[in-house]
Amino acid sequence: MNKKMLDFSSYDEFFGERIFPKFLLFSYIGLFLSIIYLPFDYSVYKDTPYLIGTLTARSFAVFFAIMVVLASKLDYFSKKRVLAIAIFGTLGYSSLTFSYISYNAPSFFIIINWFFYLVATMMLGALMTKKIFIYMESFQILIVLVLMIYFKKSQEDLFLYFIVASSLIIYVYAVISLNRKNGEEFYKNAYYMYVTSSLDGLSGLLNRRSWYEKAQKIYELKDNVSFFMLDIDFFKKINDNYGHDTGDVVIRKVSDILLEQTREQDIVGRLGGEEFGVLLVNSQLEEVINIAKRIRETVEKEIISHNNHTINVTVSIGISIKNENLKDFKEFIKSADLNLYKAKESGRNKIIYI
Repeated sequence: MNKKMLDFSSYDEFFGERIFPKFLLFSYIGLFLSIIYLPFDYSVYKDTPYLIGTLTARSFAVFFAIMVVLASKLDYFSKKRVLAIAIFGTLGYSSLTFSYISYNAPSFFIIINWFFYLVATMMLGALMTKKIFIYMESFQILIVLVLMIYFKKSQEDLFLYFIVASSLIIYVYAVISLNRKNGEEFYKNAYYMYVTSSLDGLSGLLNRRSWYEKAQKIYELKDNVSFFMLDIDFFKKINDNYGHDTGDVVIRKVSDILLEQTREQDIVGRLGGEEFGVLLVNSQLEEVINIAKRIRETVEKEIISHNNHTINVTVSIGISIKNENLKDFKEFIKSADLNLYKAKESGRNKIIYI
């Protein structure tokens, strides 16, 4: 399978495109609530010894809420977005928990805050891993229990918190596990459908439709683009003399050589029958010709064995370079096709690029 040419999203990218826009909205709500509580806390605790500690904790909560928003939005966090959100969200929740416990707020406040936190966790859906969740919740429970014991909360409050928190964690863990399992299955099916619709079943290269779509996009975006069209010489005779099974072996062998001799950024496809196309990006004419020569020489030297038959095949190649004389992608392809025709007419096993 030609995975190097597939541009299907990774698991995190696939679900991130669907989940993070909604999660970002939820993050804005959390940030808004964190900010509006600042003046409320000040008005309630301005004449008490809890004022500085409460405002400090609330300010930290606002800061980490901002970081959650940034982690949901900025490309800087793209590689570890879920982990960053989990860390900032956990620290933000811990800051709020400290403020609630320190000024002796009812346990109900702590549980509501915890519930909001778990809802945010569940919104990450298939992106949240069980490992990250366990680390997050273990840290949360430890922080809350230490604070409750330090501030001498009653045994009833400790018991209530432990029962409610444990029940919620078990439920959310089950939801996360199911989401992850369903997400992986959904992703696997989506990837399979993409592969089967994009790749040629015999060669493993991009099929004609997918190749043309990708090649045209690149052609329209970049100036330094080259293309060569390749055809296996006398392929019909191979099928007639040795059978279609042997012909299929030849197709696969030439496809493998094309992948081996081209670069990661090059777009390789089977355009139909024994015809192949290679789009080369950021290449000078000399480099394009050298790649074409390597392919032609490698194919010529390759000994293909199948069903007690030993076959040597050759290829003809026509090259096209993007320039101002070619008005569009269609003419760009036609130019290579014309040069391929010249290569075959001049004796085959040749490269034409003029």
